[in-house]
Amino acid sequence: MHIKFGLHLDGQVGWHPYNRLGHQTLGPLGFLTTLETQHGLLRDHPSQSERIVQYRDCLKRCDHPDRFYHRSFATDELGTAATLLGWRDLWHLHGWAGGLDQAASRRLRDMGEVEVLAVNTVSPSLGERLALVLKVMEVRRPAIDEVVLADPYSAFPYRWREVLAQLPVRDESPLAARGVGVLGELQVRLLRAQAGEPTEPMAWRDDGSLTVVQAETRILSGRWSAGQIIDSTTDTLMVAGSDAALFDGLLAANNQPRQGFREASAFRPTLQVLPLALELVWEPLNFYALLQFLSHSVSPVPGFARFKLAGVVADRPGIGGDAWREALTKIAEHYGNKAAQVSESIQRWVENPCYSQDTGAPVSALLERVRWLEDFFRARLADADSARRVAFYAGFAQCRACAEALEGLLSQGVVTLRPRQLQKLVAQATARGSENPLWVAEVGACPAVSEPGAVLDAFDRVIWWQMAMPAMPSAYPWSQSEIRQLADAGVHLPDQAEELEHTAREWLKPILAARRQLILVLPPKGVEVHPVWLMLEALVAGLPVGSLEALLTAAGQDTVAVRHLPLPSKRRWWTLPAGELPARKGRDSYSSLELLLFNPYHWVLKYPAALKTSRILALGQDFRLLGNLAHGLVERFFLLPDALHLGDAAFAAWFGPAFEGIVAEEGATLLMPGRRSDLESFRLQLRHALEQLRHQLGRAGVVKVV
Repeated sequence: MHIKFGLHLDGQVGWHPYNRLGHQTLGPLGFLTTLETQHGLLRDHPSQSERIVQYRDCLKRCDHPDRFYHRSFATDELGTAATLLGWRDLWHLHGWAGGLDQAASRRLRDMGEVEVLAVNTVSPSLGERLALVLKVMEVRRPAIDEVVLADPYSAFPYRWREVLAQLPVRDESPLAARGVGVLGELQVRLLRAQAGEPTEPMAWRDDGSLTVVQAETRILSGRWSAGQIIDSTTDTLMVAGSDAALFDGLLAANNQPRQGFREASAFRPTLQVLPLALELVWEPLNFYALLQFLSHSVSPVPGFARFKLAGVVADRPGIGGDAWREALTKIAEHYGNKAAQVSESIQRWVENPCYSQDTGAPVSALLERVRWLEDFFRARLADADSARRVAFYAGFAQCRACAEALEGLLSQGVVTLRPRQLQKLVAQATARGSENPLWVAEVGACPAVSEPGAVLDAFDRVIWWQMAMPAMPSAYPWSQSEIRQLADAGVHLPDQAEELEHTAREWLKPILAARRQLILVLPPKGVEVHPVWLMLEALVAGLPVGSLEALLTAAGQDTVAVRHLPLPSKRRWWTLPAGELPARKGRDSYSSLELLLFNPYHWVLKYPAALKTSRILALGQDFRLLGNLAHGLVERFFLLPDALHLGDAAFAAWFGPAFEGIVAEEGATLLMPGRRSDLESFRLQLRHALEQLRHQLGRAGVVKVV
């Protein structure tokens, strides 16, 4: 087996396709999987969220007031565990064997003491898996004939260098200039600058080998770049920085094959269900989350039932009122024999018990809810549609990771979780999110990368879209003294300057890969540009940047003039022909009469023309909500048999429970955090208004209210 190995090759295609048996191009994850498979070490590894819970237990068991992490851990257990686990994993990747008892730093000694527990408790990290592979390689040679390095040997983490030292390795990482004309001269100067040699700027001349353009929007630059691919049969490599998925969308809009730029997101529909379902366990109930849960395209509640209830929540936010019970009756009639099953689903997901945010929700109850949702997704893993099947699997994996983390907490003796802790747990279970299953590379796609370091071959033309500022290597969170102590303990952390040098080297690969033409598309003005562009500006005197707006609006053979059509002018009066206005049917309310008298145009559009608002459900505005509550409470009062003869004390005794009841059933958004002032103000105003209404009717001698 011949393997080409690079740090950024996982999920990238920066080379020409080839048909060679026994040859593979792999990144770190792919190569590690190959090594584990050959050595019989392949197994199912737990999710990162479960590893965080495992490490949290180690921190908890070692915790006392003198630990450096004590105060952070008391505030955010899972967040602190995630950060310190990241430290531990990085150290193992760079050679740590677990000993820090001789370190002078209190932080490092604490980490070493926690590691005594973690080494037997926490599932292996990448570094520990490599160490295990290395141990087996001492007695068993893998079936690998050659490993060709796409990056310098020194750029690999220490554990990888140890593994590579046991294999036949050949380095093919040196950079070389391949271009012609201005492009070739620029590549030579870039290599000199990268090597630290003094380089004089070259004079600009336009020979077609180098083009730099910029647009005011990413949409326009993406549309133009898509056209460059569509209209050409040239051997092309596409490099997309930020918003690579947008570029694929523009290609699809023009009926062209997608390049397969994957963009992971935590906002895929199937990944939104679990956070919404867990948001409904807290009191006061979050009705915005409830409306989203009921109107979501993926839900364990059957379609007709959830849309019927969503309409009630949008109009009268609350559970248990007359409108809610009426909707349940219609749902039961609709489902017939399945009504009991649907009713159980509503009780499970919507009418479920809620828990105080201060004391927290029982972990066992949360685990049960997550398991229900896991079963919901498991039943859909055999869906005939491949895209839906992949999406359902993402939701299933998220629920399974969350359930495993909750089980871990339960086994550690954690009884309750507060909202912030639960949100952190769900976020860790979701990790980076899920890729769009519909956006894969299609037939006819050219090689495309989102990581400049993944470019391996030379191409006749390279298009680099959106040369925006990339993510830079972050500084270590340890002092220089602590880094030296880590080195004494076997942790060979790369020097920050060397890491920046390797990163800068990777940035040059797309430019050096171009043989005949290089097209650079800069981000819109105001967006920080890529450091490579600053190098190019310094190396080419007078390098022009073309405006795509000017290019696309210039007259040419393929340009057709579009006649300007002004917008319609304002009209003060609109006159309808006689007989066009249909007669109004039914009784008029106060609201309709008010519109007729003061806003007749509004009345015409709303009633005779029957124009309606969007069907998109949203919680109503306060003006309408408070009006509905006031109308409802007044109606409830006058439905009392002795409403007109009720004394002040009896009215006061009735008003409190009645007001709280109608708010809970039809206006529960007033019970949500931040609305206490609005609720109390409305309570006082409505009570005063109802008292005045009672007195006015009494003085008028009213004997019956209908």
